[in-house]
Amino acid sequence: MLLFSSTPKPIWRQTWLRLLLLSGSTLGALLLVMPRLSSEWLSASENTNEPPVELRQVNPDGIIRPYLALSQLSHGLTERVLEKAHAAASYRNAIALAEQALALRKQGSNLELSQQEKALWQQAIQSLQAVDSRAAQYPQAQAKLKEYGNVATFVSHRISQQRSDFLIPIASASGNPNMVRISLCQLGTSECRSFRGDVPPASLASLVKLPIAVALMHQVTNGQANLDEQLYIDPSNFTENAQGAKIFVDKTYTLREVMVRMITESNNIATNQLIDYMGYETINSALKAEGFASTTVGHKLVGDSTYPKRMGSGKNRSTADELTQMMMRIYSFTKASDEEILDALVGQYDLDFGYRALIKEKPEIFWIGEKTGQNSSVIGTTVAFKVKEERYVMTVTIDRSANQGRLRQIIRDVAQYLLENGPLNQQPAPTLARRL
Repeated sequence: MLLFSSTPKPIWRQTWLRLLLLSGSTLGALLLVMPRLSSEWLSASENTNEPPVELRQVNPDGIIRPYLALSQLSHGLTERVLEKAHAAASYRNAIALAEQALALRKQGSNLELSQQEKALWQQAIQSLQAVDSRAAQYPQAQAKLKEYGNVATFVSHRISQQRSDFLIPIASASGNPNMVRISLCQLGTSECRSFRGDVPPASLASLVKLPIAVALMHQVTNGQANLDEQLYIDPSNFTENAQGAKIFVDKTYTLREVMVRMITESNNIATNQLIDYMGYETINSALKAEGFASTTVGHKLVGDSTYPKRMGSGKNRSTADELTQMMMRIYSFTKASDEEILDALVGQYDLDFGYRALIKEKPEIFWIGEKTGQNSSVIGTTVAFKVKEERYVMTVTIDRSANQGRLRQIIRDVAQYLLENGPLNQQPAPTLARRL
């Protein structure tokens, strides 16, 4: 009695069945193996008295396991070969890109070429990052990553300087440019330009009131101060103020009013009382926590001649760059408390610097707010303004000068440059360098 018939299968069918097996299909294994079972499994003689032979139970797992192991081994070897090839190609590509960047540098050092060079270094870094940790090239790739990263940082710094080159003739007009600091940023972007903006001016003068306000708002945000609390103005903090100042010693005001009048009136007594209220250590810790590591408050302010008690022996120190970053944060409303400072900046009483420089440029250029400062060592301002639809903040200081006209001209020239050349974030996009 015939239980199964075993006939030769066409070669195309055998090939199809083997492919089905290699795909991991149990059905494929059965279809391929069944034709190969011995005849004693498949049939019983009709002339014998022996009982029919029953089909034995076949374990397909046992049959296909060697095939699967072989398939997995083949797949693993293929993957490893491909990984090695990819790692080698990535490393070679990184080296080639670096060589292109170096060759490009020899063509010149203008802004467009520098941007193309930076793009090449960044592509080289990406290629090195793609080298697998098991590859033979991995140690060299890691060393090159550090090297190329340093070069890319250097090129980025050069690009930043080149983008700021338009400030050089502005700072050089009408005097020694080494006395000038300019820092300019476009609100809502990360675009900034600077001329000696990381070099501290000879003095902060009343510009120190901005970081003191930032430190106070840090305390308010963290629940360590309340703008509605009452603050007594100690007579020991008396010094001369500008005409029209409304904070008087031996009186009590809300903390908010003291802070606001410190900015709007440039009130020295209010400044000295806030220094006592917070303390130097708290002020400087707050500024550091806010990310202003180059800014410190070390002494109180003196008017015409009267020194307050507990004057302090440290330095009031900052940079045009950090003052501009403070203004960026305030005018970006990154914290709820920033609006308190902004309102004070808009109400600034001293309108002789930024406001006067820009008032005649309306409607294309519009003054928003500022904080001024001047003493025997420096004249300066940090000002917010609008050019068409874009908003900017800028800090300008001139050491050992009382020349308000020069300060106003610098502010005006920068604003006019933006009007004529467009926003800072509309810089030409770096085109891919031609293959060298």
